[in-house]
Amino acid sequence: MNSLRARVLMLVAGAGLLTAIVLAAVMHMSVRSYYTDVVYSQSRAFIDRVVEMYPDLWESYERDPDAFSDKLAAYTVFSPNTGMYLLDPKGRVLATSGEHRLFWSNWQVDLARVRDSLARDASMPIDGMDPDHLNKACIVAARPLMRDGKELGWLYVVARAADIGTQTPELLKSYAIQTAVKVALLTLAIGVALTVAMIALLTRPLTALTRAAERVRSGGFSAPLCESEFPFRDRNDEIGRLSRTFRETLERLRLEMDRVTQTDAHRREMVANVSHDLRTPLTALIGQLETIRLKADTLDRESRERFIDAAVNNAHHLRRLTDALNELAKLDNPELRIEREPIALGELADDLAQRYGIRADEAGVQLRVTYPDGLPLARVDAGLIERALGNLLDNAIRVTPPGGTIELRVGTGSEGLRVEVADSGPGVAAEDQGRVFNRFYQGSKHREQRGSSGLGLAIVKRVAELHGGRVGLESAPSRGATFWMLLPAA
Repeated sequence: MNSLRARVLMLVAGAGLLTAIVLAAVMHMSVRSYYTDVVYSQSRAFIDRVVEMYPDLWESYERDPDAFSDKLAAYTVFSPNTGMYLLDPKGRVLATSGEHRLFWSNWQVDLARVRDSLARDASMPIDGMDPDHLNKACIVAARPLMRDGKELGWLYVVARAADIGTQTPELLKSYAIQTAVKVALLTLAIGVALTVAMIALLTRPLTALTRAAERVRSGGFSAPLCESEFPFRDRNDEIGRLSRTFRETLERLRLEMDRVTQTDAHRREMVANVSHDLRTPLTALIGQLETIRLKADTLDRESRERFIDAAVNNAHHLRRLTDALNELAKLDNPELRIEREPIALGELADDLAQRYGIRADEAGVQLRVTYPDGLPLARVDAGLIERALGNLLDNAIRVTPPGGTIELRVGTGSEGLRVEVADSGPGVAAEDQGRVFNRFYQGSKHREQRGSSGLGLAIVKRVAELHGGRVGLESAPSRGATFWMLLPAA
């Protein structure tokens, strides 16, 4: 019972058995209804023939009431299961084709039901009372005996072979049972055929998909999934969609496994880089402070100031590194919601140029800002964009030699607004360009430069991603570098 085939077989067999029972009950009711209609039609034809052949029935009764019962018995001599009665307008029995009953003295047929049935539809069977049996319902036929528009009495016929209170006649019951058995066998045969078809159409492809899943479970997600492992993918029904969805899901899981593996490798690399970048200034800071403490009496003022300045620089570097780590952690928070507002990127670029102009002058670097008139607004988080552009300017000032230039440009493109920071520094080596936006990555030529945490460009990339944009680099050795961000317009 744990297999799908067995469950389908039991379901179809149960449905077939239930269908057979329902059809047998319907057949039994239909046969009995047909039998009732036939008996009533015969009884109605019989009583109509009697009334037609003997229009003076009431006069005959009035001439000789005691002999009228014998006349009724003669009418029913060839139908022993039929009872015929003469009733007065109140339903009391005046004459009968059978034996007289003692309870008739204070008993009467409910003619109101008969009148209502004839008034609604004279062709429908009448559910009436049997005068020979108390509280027994039968199929009856009745006709009023009239004279000059006045109701004198009723001729009343009871078809006892169609007694509603008893079982169906044996012939009909046998016929119904035989029909039910045949219907049950036919239904079960159809059910078995349907089961075989369902197993072929449903369980076979499901079994193939199960085997494919088991192979994936055994082999893992390391190797690409073969096309042959997922049959029925070309079908346009539910099985085909299931096979395609299953394969796409497993392929996505494989990609996610690769991504998780790469992320874990990056995490280990990041931990190693963090440890290195923290240990280097921290070791230098400890050494400088210990030197000052141990040689406080022998150091002259100039040496002491030099050691103190170096210790302060290392402390500032540690603070910048921890601040960058904290900021990147906030940007990576999935619950972070940026506050977008329409801003003019040209004005923001002017503000940044004024702020970083002093540092550029101190480094002997010329800083320029260019943007066209009529620049559309950008719907961004002003604080995050300012932080990203500040990182780009800080990197440019640090790597650009004295006498060089830095240009902050804002323009439009096919994907929105484009912000560029171009410098005339040494550029980025070709082997480093694909990794400069990775966290804690520093080009080999610039790792020795103090003040760089390796997180500035990673923060720029994360800010662009939060705004639905992207970043990039255009550079050639000894020809400077241009870092750019694409941002959506308002």
